[in-house]
Amino acid sequence: MERPTTEIKLPISGIRAIVYTYYLRGDRKAIEAIMLESAEFEQVGGKPKLKKIDATYRAKMEDKAVLLAVKDLFGEKGEEVEVSMETFDDLPEEDFEALQKALPDSEPKKKQTLTQSKDS
Repeated sequence: MERPTTEIKLPISGIRAIVYTYYLRGDRKAIEAIMLESAEFEQVGGKPKLKKIDATYRAKMEDKAVLLAVKDLFGEKGEEVEVSMETFDDLPEEDFEALQKALPDSEPKKKQTLTQSKDS
């Protein structure tokens, strides 16, 4: 089954980006794994204690979120542009920020419980 997409045009480069409207569960797990992989723990008194953390993990998570959400890119003349970190790194900052704003929510939706309203 093909996921639904939305299209945005990047303000500076004019690139058209086709972006998925939601992440797959595996996408979300891959994004979150970057944070866990960036931390190094040691055992102190039988309990894990944070020893060191790679401070670039947030940027890596942002990059992975964009990479997993963008299906296709097309230049101003309709030519296909490679979906890669190199392509994203070459974008003007404003274009990358526009892509980030178009990303699906990376947090899973909380299940709502049905309760009777206090007004009734």
